[in-house]
Amino acid sequence: MPSDPAPVVVCITSSPAERARLAGQFDGAGILVLAPDAGSAGSFLRRLAGSAAAVPVRSPSPPPPDEVVRVGGLALHLSRHEATWHGRGLALTPYEFKVLGCLAGRPGQVWTYQQLHEHAWGGTYIAGPAAVQSVIKRLRAKLREVGASVSIRATRGVGFRLDGGPELSLVRPAAR
Repeated sequence: MPSDPAPVVVCITSSPAERARLAGQFDGAGILVLAPDAGSAGSFLRRLAGSAAAVPVRSPSPPPPDEVVRVGGLALHLSRHEATWHGRGLALTPYEFKVLGCLAGRPGQVWTYQQLHEHAWGGTYIAGPAAVQSVIKRLRAKLREVGASVSIRATRGVGFRLDGGPELSLVRPAAR
């Protein structure tokens, strides 16, 4: 009986440094294709597909149980990519969901522009804070729209944090 085929992970970036970084993070549980452009990746994949025509397709594994991150009335269902405020759905883009998930994972912690960018976009932070600021602006509007008491606060020149609002209380009072 043939074994399941190895998964193929394709990463396209023109940066040799980024390709080296990705290769260093790969756990070796499949085939990693690092290509400088889509044409090179497509050419390799066509050759790979031609040589693997008789390889059986792996059956999908069951989805993991739904992990839910909660901050007050905010709930993020990670595996379903759904966000709600007291049960009312929030229509979020993938980037908005990833940034909000990062902030909600540790409410009160200041996340730098670089940390938020790398978490949401998965790449090197080179473009400056504009992309993160744009996502934060849209998230704030969507939270206001549903009357959420949680808010996203800026730490000038550093980044952002999620403020849990009056629904959350301190677990341990600050030392005096």
